[in-house]
Amino acid sequence: RDWSSDVCSSDLQVWKTYDISPFVKVAGPGSQKHVVDWVLQETGYANWHGDVVASLSADGSSLKCYHVPAMQAKVEEIAARFTVDAAAPHRFSVRVLGVGSPSWRNDARGMLRAIPTATPGVQAWILSREEAAMLIGMLRRRSDCQELPTGPVLAANGLPAVLSGGRSRPYVRDFAPRADAFPGWQPLGATCDEGLTLDVQPLIARDGTAVEAVLRCRIDQVERMAPVVVSVPVADRQRAQIEVPQMSAVRVGERFRWPVNQTLVVGLGLVPWPVPGQNAAGTPSLFSDAKRTDVVVVVEPRLTGGP
Repeated sequence: RDWSSDVCSSDLQVWKTYDISPFVKVAGPGSQKHVVDWVLQETGYANWHGDVVASLSADGSSLKCYHVPAMQAKVEEIAARFTVDAAAPHRFSVRVLGVGSPSWRNDARGMLRAIPTATPGVQAWILSREEAAMLIGMLRRRSDCQELPTGPVLAANGLPAVLSGGRSRPYVRDFAPRADAFPGWQPLGATCDEGLTLDVQPLIARDGTAVEAVLRCRIDQVERMAPVVVSVPVADRQRAQIEVPQMSAVRVGERFRWPVNQTLVVGLGLVPWPVPGQNAAGTPSLFSDAKRTDVVVVVEPRLTGGP
């Protein structure tokens, strides 16, 4: 049914409590917020702040919901996805690579099977596990490929995996008078943080045949420090140089669903790569002048009992 007809129907709200303690016990204190966040994403924030009187809350043992029966059915299904096999949760390997040129897409074209995306410039594909291993090997052999220093990170079912890399860039933002020191003024320093942070929250479908994952990426890069010559506030009006950061920012939010026996590959497009370091195939000079890098995210389900 169309959901709008459900929330506007004459069905009376009911109060229900769902046991999420198996998930929280394994995932740790505070992890109940991931269940609440997924319910809100899945059902739509507006359905909890509209004409229907509704309530959603959770603690370490239970998820409490007050809503119409149709919504309760959705909440029950989501809660079950977090708690099924909670004692031995499925895990997912997540890795992030930066490739200097997007030409790798042509080399891997025969393996890539496209799935829909919502963000302009972002592409996604599914591959078999064997094909994904071949793709990762092919990328890592390239001289223009660099992997986040964290390497592959494991995410448990329902829990986000966070991968990040970055640095702070110092600069002079202003000058202030200082009568007790030569030349009568002092520079005022500041730092500008640049880096890449990506989190992936995967969740197995209730029947175990598919995976859904929310992917969020935040990238901030200092493109350059623009110099500005200013008059220093002292008696002889000396002049000195300050700097103004010119920033580049990328924000990506996507949601994917794919078969559980397949690997997800996401290409974020040519975006900033403000990550220091190198892998065995690369050299620092390859990235010191790079303005954009084709960022590739690989999410591979590693199911309980599997290889």
